[in-house]
Amino acid sequence: MPSPGRLFKDRRALPRPEPGAALTSEADLPLAEALRRHWPEYAIEAGFLMMFLLCAGIVSAWAQGADGSATELALRRLAAGVTTGLALIAMVYSPWGRRSGTHLNPAITLAYLRLGKVGRWDALFYLLAQFTGALAAIWLLRSGSLLPGVPRSLLAVSIGPSNEWTAYLTEFVLSGTAMLLILFTSNHASWFRWTGLLYGLLVMLVVACAAPLAAFGMNVARLLAVDLTADLPAMQWFNLLPPLLGMLVGVEAYRLLTGRTQVLCAKLAHNTHGRCIFRCQHPYQTRALAMEAIKRRADHRD
Repeated sequence: MPSPGRLFKDRRALPRPEPGAALTSEADLPLAEALRRHWPEYAIEAGFLMMFLLCAGIVSAWAQGADGSATELALRRLAAGVTTGLALIAMVYSPWGRRSGTHLNPAITLAYLRLGKVGRWDALFYLLAQFTGALAAIWLLRSGSLLPGVPRSLLAVSIGPSNEWTAYLTEFVLSGTAMLLILFTSNHASWFRWTGLLYGLLVMLVVACAAPLAAFGMNVARLLAVDLTADLPAMQWFNLLPPLLGMLVGVEAYRLLTGRTQVLCAKLAHNTHGRCIFRCQHPYQTRALAMEAIKRRADHRD
């Protein structure tokens, strides 16, 4: 079985970690210390998700405001998908996005927790940050301070009785596909730099083509934020399960198809310098730590 630590042969990433040698000091901090040291990553998750959902809300309102033909509506949805996808790609590859990992979705965080890459307290605070960012975005959209009208597909609590199961199945399949895409590309020597780009392209397709079926249902934080602001019967909370189950099934499918039980890191795009708060085996993190150690020794000699 190939070791995740040996998948990469990027000379710029040397030295590489030994097989199975995960960096655990940051991921295994106690609760108070994790909050004190890692609050910037939590704040990035909250802020980026809020901005992403606001962007999705604005472009969705514009796309659904078409009064013309079906062709015009389709073109507007395509433009909305391109805008939303580009915003996500920019976040993933930004310095802040490389620092936090740009999960922006509790289902992704829980999938990496299942893989053992995220510490339990970091997972908890990531989830709280994501829900906080989603609630702030939905509140701003509902208040009407940003949009004259709230887009139904972004803030609807259900799809409708005739399409519920179609929506649930669509959410499940899309979420599983997204997780498989992330895991395959981020752990492959030839594709790890393109994970954020390919994930953004998938989101473009979801917004442009699948949104009428699934209403952007891949993001659990958005679903929960919308549902918390509505009076829902118990059964309608079922719409939180498909994306969660889909990404967890994606994890198990990746393990089954590749024979690997572990992945390198929990980031969509890894930073080439600075710390990583996860149980990281990524070559870039080892390189970053080596460079920091060299700098500290040089400063000490001076």
